[in-house]
Amino acid sequence: MKNTLLLILVLLISGCFNTANTANTANTANTANTANTANTIYYSYKKCTLKNICNEFNYTKNQNSYALFAYKPPVDEFYIEIKDNKYYVIYKNIFSEGVEMGWAQMKIVTNNENNLVMETNKIFQTLGNYNSIGSGDNSNYVPSRNYRKDMYIINDFYDGYSFKQYQKLTFIKKNKQLLLDCKSYMKDLDPKNNYSGMFYSVCSDKEKIYFKEIPEL
Repeated sequence: MKNTLLLILVLLISGCFNTANTANTANTANTANTANTANTIYYSYKKCTLKNICNEFNYTKNQNSYALFAYKPPVDEFYIEIKDNKYYVIYKNIFSEGVEMGWAQMKIVTNNENNLVMETNKIFQTLGNYNSIGSGDNSNYVPSRNYRKDMYIINDFYDGYSFKQYQKLTFIKKNKQLLLDCKSYMKDLDPKNNYSGMFYSVCSDKEKIYFKEIPEL
């Protein structure tokens, strides 16, 4: 009888110990998953010529978000946003005839310790004259939120107007920065044959575009 009671006691203690271990393992796994899904934002803070003459720029805040303004600063600007495990590129291109802003949700092709490669075939335009590549009427303006203020808040993800355009972006990871591979970018059909694309202007000028991580707001 005593042996039986002792065996039951041992089993009960063992069961409690295993339950505690299972709970600890689950908590550890949840913590790891949370870390892997953290939102991240990169900004194109530096541009360099082939002779390594560089200029640095600051991102612009608007209340509780980042924003793009038409001519402040008067250069092409880009954000890369990782939000809820989805990747986005938000862009501003300045032309002699005006400014165009927009965004695209990207599909990940490669993401390892050396490279980030992503692609899309659909661009959402948020400011500027309708893009002629998308059979838009160049005389009309995209009526997105805040367009009268020449501003686009990057988390709006306005989807009122879009056009088809294939974009493949290759970034080199180095020292916690991302560097756009312009040579690879200019080989794809839309930038090469249509003389257009989110990064066409900076890459055709053979600039080096560096991105750094910025605080999440």
